[in-house]
Amino acid sequence: MRIVYAIVLIAGFAAVVGDHLLSPSAAGRATSPQDFAGACAPCGAPCPSAKK
Repeated sequence: MRIVYAIVLIAGFAAVVGDHLLSPSAAGRATSPQDFAGACAPCGAPCPSAKK
């Protein structure tokens, strides 16, 4: 039974690591604070109060 738990734990850990490594943020370019200049949120959404 311990082997089954170990296999499930290793498979879950591999799934989490694989998901992290294949995410767009890990596969894309590095972001810098200049990428979000004029944004209110870390996702880059513009400020509703900022008028251009």
